[in-house]
Amino acid sequence: METKEERIARARELRDQDQLEESQAILLALMDDFPEDPLVLYEVGGSYDVLGEEREAIPYYEDAIEEGLNGDDLQECLICLGSCRRVIGEFGAAVEALETAVAQFPDNKSGHVFLALAYYSNDQKEAAMRTLLDVLLQTTTNEDILGYADVFEFYKDNLEEVWDDE
Repeated sequence: METKEERIARARELRDQDQLEESQAILLALMDDFPEDPLVLYEVGGSYDVLGEEREAIPYYEDAIEEGLNGDDLQECLICLGSCRRVIGEFGAAVEALETAVAQFPDNKSGHVFLALAYYSNDQKEAAMRTLLDVLLQTTTNEDILGYADVFEFYKDNLEEVWDDE
C-alpha cells in the first residue's frame, strides 16, 4: 500500500500531466485518511484551484495554514490563497494573505508580484506600482533598465511628483 507521501507525489505527477480529475480523486481519497493533515489540505486546495474552482480551494488553504503548514508549502499556500481571494473579488483579504506571504517569505519575488496585483485590484494603485518597481529593480539584469535604476528608485517613492516650472 502506498504511503501518504507516495500518494501525494502521484497526485502531483498527474496534475503536472494535466490529468486534473484523476489527481483530485487521489487527494480527496487522502482526505478520508488524513482529514487534518496540513499538506493534504493544501494539496486538495491546490486541486480545486487548478480546476478553476477558487471558492472551493480557499477553505482548504485556510485549514492547511491553521493546521500548521510550513516551509515552501506554506509560502505557496499563502500565495495561492491570496490569488484565489483576488480572483473572486475579495481584494482586501487577498492583500492580507499576500502581505503575510511577502512578510514571511521576502525572497520569493512571485509573492510580491501577486501582491502588486492584489493592491491594484484593491484600488491601491501607488502600492501596486511601488511593489512592481521594487521587484523589477531587485530582479532585472536588463542593462537598459539598470541604466535608469536611480531614476526608477526615486519614482518608486514619488509616483505623484510633478514639477511645475511656472
